[in-house]
Amino acid sequence: MTRQRNAADLLDARLPALQTAAGALKDRPHGGWIYALRTALGLSTAALAKLLNVSQPTVFKYEKGEVNGTITLETLGRVAAALDADLVVAIVPRKPIALTLRARAETLAREEMGAVVRTMQLEAQAVDEVQTRQDQERLIDALLTNPKKLWT
Repeated sequence: MTRQRNAADLLDARLPALQTAAGALKDRPHGGWIYALRTALGLSTAALAKLLNVSQPTVFKYEKGEVNGTITLETLGRVAAALDADLVVAIVPRKPIALTLRARAETLAREEMGAVVRTMQLEAQAVDEVQTRQDQERLIDALLTNPKKLWT
């Protein structure tokens, strides 16, 4: 089994749990996670600044940066550690990898077959729809055997 297939199988096996977690985390608390956790712990910005060994305005900058999406992962990691929390970052597929690959293969096959069918029609060599669909399925299968071809 290829490395790509192993990676796809691993992601697909975890996908339901990842999607559930992503859904729960998608709606960030008003003011962001740093603000929410800091407030829940009863920490002032000055107290968090002291834990982080930064100035109080820097803590405000971090909280604003989280909300704006400009804070770095490294900074988020330091803040999480100071708050005795885990930083969770993930890119979660919206659908199983196999479906994404299949959809891409179908798009490419449809484009390629469309050009071939038009050319054959112009040359009065049109093939029936059943044959065209069978040829398209064979092309999809061929593309799926080497997923790198799907993205070049």
